[in-house]
Amino acid sequence: MNKLLIIFMLSCYVIGQVVPFRLPESIPIKAGNNLNLISSVSFNFQDSDRQIVNNQNQYVWQKTFNFNSREKIILKFENLNCGVNLFLINSNQEFSGPYNIGIVNKTNPFSATELTIQILSKTDCDIGTQKFIIEKYQDSIGEIIYSKPYYQQRENPVILITGYWPPTNEMIRDFSQDLSLNPSGWIGDNWENKGYDIISYFPEFDSPNCDNCGQGYGDLQVDYQSTSEDFWPIVENHKPIAIITFSRGFIDYSWELEYNYYNRLNWYPDYYPPYLPTPNPPDEGVENYFIRNSSLPMEEIMNNINNADIGLDSYIDWSGDPGSFVSEFMGYHGVWYHDTNQSGDDRCITAGHVHVGGLIDTNTAKLAAKSTIRTVIDYLDQFVYISGDVNQDEIIDILDLVLIVNYILSVEEFSIIQGYAADLNNDGNINIQDIIGVINIILEN
Repeated sequence: MNKLLIIFMLSCYVIGQVVPFRLPESIPIKAGNNLNLISSVSFNFQDSDRQIVNNQNQYVWQKTFNFNSREKIILKFENLNCGVNLFLINSNQEFSGPYNIGIVNKTNPFSATELTIQILSKTDCDIGTQKFIIEKYQDSIGEIIYSKPYYQQRENPVILITGYWPPTNEMIRDFSQDLSLNPSGWIGDNWENKGYDIISYFPEFDSPNCDNCGQGYGDLQVDYQSTSEDFWPIVENHKPIAIITFSRGFIDYSWELEYNYYNRLNWYPDYYPPYLPTPNPPDEGVENYFIRNSSLPMEEIMNNINNADIGLDSYIDWSGDPGSFVSEFMGYHGVWYHDTNQSGDDRCITAGHVHVGGLIDTNTAKLAAKSTIRTVIDYLDQFVYISGDVNQDEIIDILDLVLIVNYILSVEEFSIIQGYAADLNNDGNINIQDIIGVINIILEN
């Protein structure tokens, strides 16, 4: 009951005001003492660290330390019953506090390369006689539960890649888990030790070098109904963090990244009846010709392909469409899944479609496909975050709480990664429940 009361009071407090009730004093920072922090070090404030400000007889004690690298620390001290407030401040002017030294005897964990310790007091308060200890902070098992990066919440999250006509089916064959399609064995398990499983699906054709290939057979046949019937069970099984769909494009050496996908009515007929999607348009949840867009890091993919010197011309089709045939239908499915799975632990971060030139040989196509996957992984790695750590300083404290409140009050805008970190219960909304979640973490710590 006491804990619930504290949560309620803190919730009312942070909603009632946007900024903390007390800010550090803006005192020029003197040159810091260099400190090689192995485990812990003790120090005292000197008379030279003290000054009076505001013409209110308020004493400010301030001392700065420079570490060799970014350190996460806790400051420990003795209790002083004389109305003393303490702040920890780093070089980015981020701070933790105020801590009432009369009530607590240590701070929360705080990260800094340059650490300034500031104490505010109405009286001298014998600060100079007190011993302070800077201690290197080690995560405990209990706190790791709250500090688990997103990519570690899913053991080897899946990047799903699909192909249609050659060379796309051949270039991703090594990523198939089906031994009948890939007798050499799946190479996608923790691919290149990057922490992701790469899994592929594609149809087969009687000739791997076919020109007029037709529908094919197996998974994801080049057919509207077969594509839908296979796609949704596949994504439900793997819950991919990213989807890259490939198909053959122009008969040239292009690597064309498609941006727009339409919930269209005017599809070209496929090979067997029914010749058009059923239902048509396929996405009944939005209006006809609703546009969904690629979220792949397209410019990075394009630049990496063009800089690889493998003879391909990569570009982005910003204003066109992927062709009104089954390729666009496949691409639409990928971005459709992405757009409707933006919350929960199994959210999809990125999806999009690539048209692969029909003159590209299989080995070159493999190189380009792997370059594309690596680029997507580099993009995904930017989404590593600690749930609740909105300002990404590796500490969950009042600063994160203030940011969430500011966002709810439309004072603050969040980046994608900040939004994910702030949405503690993964329901797609940032609200009072997430504030209570952060308060719970702070109280547990």
